[in-house]
Amino acid sequence: MVTNINLVAPEAKDKSLITRKSTLILSISTVLLVLVVFGAVLYFKNSYSTQVERTEKDIAQEKSKLTGNTYSDLFYFQERLTLLDGILGNHSYWDIFLKNFSKYVIPNVRLTSLSFDNKDMKIGINGIASNFEVLSREMILLRSYPGADSVEFKSATENVASEGEQSGVNFELDIKTNQSVFKK
Repeated sequence: MVTNINLVAPEAKDKSLITRKSTLILSISTVLLVLVVFGAVLYFKNSYSTQVERTEKDIAQEKSKLTGNTYSDLFYFQERLTLLDGILGNHSYWDIFLKNFSKYVIPNVRLTSLSFDNKDMKIGINGIASNFEVLSREMILLRSYPGADSVEFKSATENVASEGEQSGVNFELDIKTNQSVFKK
């Protein structure tokens, strides 16, 4: 006897895992998610572009300041501050140098100018001595100044007193120095 066995059960129909209603809800939520992401990207793009525009505008304003009078005034002011910083930094050194140097100036000698030539390492002195004898004592004293390699006499003229001037001998001297004098 031959028997047919039906292996497919009559209750087994094609059941889909997702129903039509859930497919619709999933599609709508996917579209909404895409719209939200697209909206966020547009929002951040617009926010970034306004920041870029604002920054570029600020940069353009600063560049315009760099070419104007304000910048040149600020630049010169900064240069003056830098020079002042250097002067204040060297102030105590020069005070000490001048105190030590003043020990080698006789009371009857008045210095009218004191300069330093960095290239030739020379101290230039202009002054007025009461007479030639005082001037010669001053030159002898300056030769004993530590750091002085030589004292060079440049000129001397006798000055007769007139209004507003002191009588005496106007003189010019150069002191050639060694490096140790100006080391801090």
